[in-house]
Amino acid sequence: MKGRAPRFNPTPLLLSVSLLSAQFPLGSATAQETVRVEGPLVLHSFQGKVEVQESDLTWRPLTASAGRVERALRTGTGRAVLTNGMGGRSVVGSASRLRQYSGKPDFQAGQFLLEGPVAAFARGSHLVMTGKGKARIDLTADGSTQRVAVIEGQLRVSNGPRLLTLSAGQQLALHSFQQQAFVEDDPWYASVFTGSGAATLEALRGTVRWISAKGTGQEARVGQSLAESQSLSTAENSWAEVGFTGGGYLRLSEHSELKVLAVEKTTRGREVTLQLLKGSAWNVVEKGQGGYKISTPVVSTAVRGTKFRVDASGLVKVVEGTVALPSEGQTALTAGQQKAPRQPVQALQKDDLDLFNEALDAEQARPLQLNWTAFARHQQQPGFALGGSPDTVVSATLQGKGGPAVSVPVTSDMAGGAYRLAPNALPDGRYTLDVKASRFGQGLRWSRVIWIDQTAPVLSDLKRQVTGRVVTLSGLARDVNGRRLTLRIKGPGGEVTRSVQANAPFRLLLPPGLGREPLELTLTDAAGNGAHAELH
Repeated sequence: MKGRAPRFNPTPLLLSVSLLSAQFPLGSATAQETVRVEGPLVLHSFQGKVEVQESDLTWRPLTASAGRVERALRTGTGRAVLTNGMGGRSVVGSASRLRQYSGKPDFQAGQFLLEGPVAAFARGSHLVMTGKGKARIDLTADGSTQRVAVIEGQLRVSNGPRLLTLSAGQQLALHSFQQQAFVEDDPWYASVFTGSGAATLEALRGTVRWISAKGTGQEARVGQSLAESQSLSTAENSWAEVGFTGGGYLRLSEHSELKVLAVEKTTRGREVTLQLLKGSAWNVVEKGQGGYKISTPVVSTAVRGTKFRVDASGLVKVVEGTVALPSEGQTALTAGQQKAPRQPVQALQKDDLDLFNEALDAEQARPLQLNWTAFARHQQQPGFALGGSPDTVVSATLQGKGGPAVSVPVTSDMAGGAYRLAPNALPDGRYTLDVKASRFGQGLRWSRVIWIDQTAPVLSDLKRQVTGRVVTLSGLARDVNGRRLTLRIKGPGGEVTRSVQANAPFRLLLPPGLGREPLELTLTDAAGNGAHAELH
C-alpha cells in the first residue's frame, strides 16, 4: 500500500508466533530483488521486556508461551525480530513501539532496523525495500528525530504525492522530507542483547523526587535503581547524579526532569536511552562502554564517549569528545563547540552552570575517604563519629552473637563530610559493627567488634597494711568483661592511678603519703562504668 498510513484499523490483524533462539545474528536477507515484500507478519524471536496489545487495548508481557499478537507491540529494555514470510525482517530496539497495519509494521517511536525485502510504515510514510539491503529508522518519543537512513541497498519512501528512492549513505527527515548524506556511527543493532543494565541514583542534593511509570512520586534516595519509564525530578537548589552500567554518569540540574527509557547490556557494551523532559543534564560518558542517547523535545544526541551538556531547550555544549545530532541531519559537535536550535555552530561559552558541574566533576574524581574521628570498642551505649568526603552515604548495622543485624541510625552533614552513628539502646554484650559508605559509585566497608557494657565493676575485700614506711593496698576487682580496670586512689596526701586485672586479687604498693589517711577509691572499666569505695 502506498501513500500515508491510514488511521489504525480496530479490526484484529493476527500475527502468528514462533519463539526461536534467544540470540539473533543480524545478517542480510537472502531474497531476490524481484520478490514481493507482502506476507504475513510474524514475531520471529524476542529478548528482554516485550509486550503485545490485546483487543481490549491492555498490554500483555510476552513469555516463552506467548500467543498471538493482534494489534501492537512495544519493548522496554529488550528487542524483538519480526519477519514478513518473504525473507525480510524488522529488528525492534529497546524503548520502541509499533502497531500492525495491513500485515506490515507501522513504526510509532523508537529505533528499528529493516532488512529487505520488506515494507513498513513510519510516521505516515510508506517504506519499501524490494531486495537485499538495510535501513534504520529513528523516531524519538518527543518527536525531535524522525529519520530513515539507508545502510545497504536501496529504499523507496513515499508520503502522499512525494516519492523518492534512497541509496546507501543517504538519509531522509520524515517530517520535512529533506534528504542528506548519512554516515553510520551508532550501530546499536550490530550487538547482541544480553540483558538489562542498571541506572542508579549515586548522589543527590536538596529535594529530588522519584516518579514511577504510572506518575506517582516519592522522595528519591541514593542507591535507588531507575527502571525503564521511571523518572527523576529536581527542585530549586537541587541536583541528582545517575550512574550507568559500565561507567559514566549524568547530573541533573535544578528544575529538571529526566526519564529513563532503557539501559541495555550488549556484546558491544551498554546502550543507554534517556529523555530529558525539562531543565539541563550534564553527561559524562566513558569511552568504549557502548552507546548513549539522550533526547529533548527539540534535539536528540548520540555519543560513544564524551563530556557534554544538553538542555531541554535544545542547547548542546561539548566539553570533550564528539556529539552527533541525529535531529539535525549529520551535524556533529566537537570539543569546544556549542549549538542552539536553528542557530549555527559556535565556540563553547561556559556559564555558571557549566563551571558548577566541572567543580562537582573534580570533587567526584577524588577518592572516597572516611575515617573514625572517635572510636571506642567498649561503650555504655554506642555512638560513633566519622569524617571524610562530602556527599558520602553511610549505612551501618549492629549484630549480637546469634542475633539479627539491626540497622543503625545515621545522621549526616553530607555536604560537609560529618557523619554520626547513633544506635538505639542495646543490652550488654559483644556486637559486630558493619559500616558501608558509598559516594559517586565508589564504596568502602568496615567491620569492627564492640562491647556494650553498662554494668559497673565491683570492689571488695579491701585492706590497707602499713609496715614502717611501706604501705600496701589489697583487694578484689570484679567486672563482667574480664579485662583490665583502672583504679584511682585519692587521699589528703595525694592521688595515684593504677591498672588492675579484672576478676583477680590485686596488691599495690602506695606512696608513704597515703599510708595513714582515709582513702577514696574509684574503679573504672573500659566503657566508663565506675565503682566507688572508702577505706578508713
